[in-house]
Amino acid sequence: MKKVLSFGFLLMGFTFTVTQGLLIRELLVAFFGNELSIGLILGNWLILEALGSGLLGKLADKWGDKPSSFAVLQILFALFLPLCLYAAYVSRSIVGAIPGEGMGLIPIFWSTFLILTPLALVDGAMFTFGCRAFASLTGRETPSIGRVYVFEALGAIAGGLIFTYLFIPFLSSLRIVLVLTGLNLISAALILVASNGFRGKRLFGKVAIFLILLLTIINFGFLISTTAERVQRWAVDKQWVGLDLIYSENSVYGNVAVVKLESQYTFYVDGIPVLTAPDPDVFMSEEIVHLPMLFIPEPKKVLVLSGGLGGVLNELAKYPLRGIDYAELDPLLIEVVQRFPTPLTLNEIRDPRLHVEYIDGRLLVNQKSLDPKQEYDLVIVNLPYPSSLQLNRYYTLEFFEMVREILSEDGVLVICSPGSLSYLSEELRDLNNTAYHTLSKVYPHVRPIPGDLTLWLASTSEELTSVPLETLIERWEDRALEVRLLSVPHIRLRLGQLRQDWFWSSLGEGEGRSASLINQDLHPVGLYYGISYWHALFSPQLTGIFSRLGRLNLWALILPIAGISLIMFLIIRLTGKGDRAVIPLVIAVTGFTGMTIDIMMIFAFQSLYGYVYHWIGLFITAFMAGLSLGGLLMTRRLSTIVREKRVLLSLEGSMVIFWIIIPIILYNLYVNFTSALISGWAQGLLLILNAVGGFLVGSQFPLANKMLLDGRDKLKGSAGILYASDLVGAFVGSIVVSVVLIPVIGMIRTCLLAAILKLCSMLLTLTLTRGSRVEQS
Repeated sequence: MKKVLSFGFLLMGFTFTVTQGLLIRELLVAFFGNELSIGLILGNWLILEALGSGLLGKLADKWGDKPSSFAVLQILFALFLPLCLYAAYVSRSIVGAIPGEGMGLIPIFWSTFLILTPLALVDGAMFTFGCRAFASLTGRETPSIGRVYVFEALGAIAGGLIFTYLFIPFLSSLRIVLVLTGLNLISAALILVASNGFRGKRLFGKVAIFLILLLTIINFGFLISTTAERVQRWAVDKQWVGLDLIYSENSVYGNVAVVKLESQYTFYVDGIPVLTAPDPDVFMSEEIVHLPMLFIPEPKKVLVLSGGLGGVLNELAKYPLRGIDYAELDPLLIEVVQRFPTPLTLNEIRDPRLHVEYIDGRLLVNQKSLDPKQEYDLVIVNLPYPSSLQLNRYYTLEFFEMVREILSEDGVLVICSPGSLSYLSEELRDLNNTAYHTLSKVYPHVRPIPGDLTLWLASTSEELTSVPLETLIERWEDRALEVRLLSVPHIRLRLGQLRQDWFWSSLGEGEGRSASLINQDLHPVGLYYGISYWHALFSPQLTGIFSRLGRLNLWALILPIAGISLIMFLIIRLTGKGDRAVIPLVIAVTGFTGMTIDIMMIFAFQSLYGYVYHWIGLFITAFMAGLSLGGLLMTRRLSTIVREKRVLLSLEGSMVIFWIIIPIILYNLYVNFTSALISGWAQGLLLILNAVGGFLVGSQFPLANKMLLDGRDKLKGSAGILYASDLVGAFVGSIVVSVVLIPVIGMIRTCLLAAILKLCSMLLTLTLTRGSRVEQS
């Protein structure tokens, strides 16, 4: 029976990891895939897990000692999983949003909360029921918590690897769900067989086992049939209700979909429209190419970083260029464009001067900056504003410095920012001020071209800001390009001094805040301003709150945290009351800092490499590997530990030191990224740091459970209490760190804040009575 239950715990971790990864991928398509939506999805999952562990877990004292209770939860999870996948597909319909339409914070929050509720509640309860069932078999309740914790973590490691390298490349989402459903049904049947069905009702138990096996056979039969693909297509169509979806496929980088309206194709990446053909956005394509080209007397070579197909490459083809280099991360997008050809896209792809690089654009710039022979007259960054970390890395000081290395003497860099021809809101001013001040740190000459889409041009050449307008007009007329919308009057309007004066006056040039407007990799303020603008568009009721959060600094966070901790310390010391809350509070802080290191390493990888979704399974695996190793080693030592308080203090101190070392490592990693990129050690270092963070978190959980049990060998909900505390802390970390702390105060200060938090929880640990155990009422 122990082996059967152990397999169930391994499967529990495996199932939860794969389910989280799968639902995140599907919901990202619905919610445009920025870090805010990821934080909300993870946050909702974690808080619901905490509710399941803390509330439903209380039932474990009544029914949890029966392994059949754990099997029932497995069956419920297996039945809920296909329903939740379908709910993810129709999530936009739930909130009344059409495909391609942006969604606000509140609709994302409550829709994901509803979608995840059944699975996450059962998920949280399964841990507590599993601990109780395993304890009833072993007769040793304290070690059982640690063992279940370790088994779950080991299963999560396997889940992260298999999901990344087997499931995503070879199975559709529905088939992944069917595999998980079948495995959980088999596990439940094995547990029921091993426990002789439901005691006292053997006939009912046998019938239940027979029905479960029958359902399992039907499930796997459906899995291998062609009907599964038809159902998958039907479900995906629900994401695009009202539109003619003719293609949808997942790659390791995301989802690519194609919608057709008469003869017009619209291509989407993770739910965001990236190009239309054969009739593109001509106005944008002509402006982003031809206006910057006016400042380059004799353009010879151009680099386009994303967004080239569907108009931009077509406009560049009108110049006598020697070469056009184009970076596109996902080869699937190019393949799909070729699969649904139009005269426009065919001409672009067949241009002999075009060289497509299937690589992240920033990595390509970094590689080319190492070659002194690589020079470009124009570098076009045709990407949306920095509403995610992946986008923000194209708007940072470090990126602009890399681009400068590959620009020719008269070369020009062009980036885009939202704008207006009538009024610049506070959010628009902040976004554009950030672009201006960050560019000005690298380039002596920066020039905006105001409009509904503001073009920011930067160069080391004085001609960018000093060339007369009439010279530009003459250059345009001499080139005699065939265009559809751009004309001499339009150029005069866009580049005229009157509009320039209005724009600078509206912008205010940062109003003395230039230092806080520099966007950097380790302090991505551009991401904060991008999210602020996103809020203004889709969640205007939260604009004021988010604006106030932007005024936070490290001291404004440290002082109240330290003050509250000191007051709690004095109250417990002087009155002897309140120490029962210390261990759950310590574990909650550990959950917060554990989620922080996970997010920090993922964000660092994203800002350096730009394709974290391809590695997300490895980061989960690294963290869970450290978690399981720490939990396993501590569980084995529990029987020999006499002074638990001293061991807990040593773990707290180790976490403080860890968080002080992390900023030093990150700073040196960014400074030496070029050598790290060549040698490839940066990825391994980030994975190791994530594993070390997991090890420290995993080491605390079994020890804390032993201290909370007070040696009475009675579970009394301690597993549920601490598991819920851990999840609540992780919930806060998943949202606050990704949405507020990293964008507002930066990665370095966030690490220091984590060190202060652990220092405060270490202070509270000193209040624990007798130096080892805490009495629990």
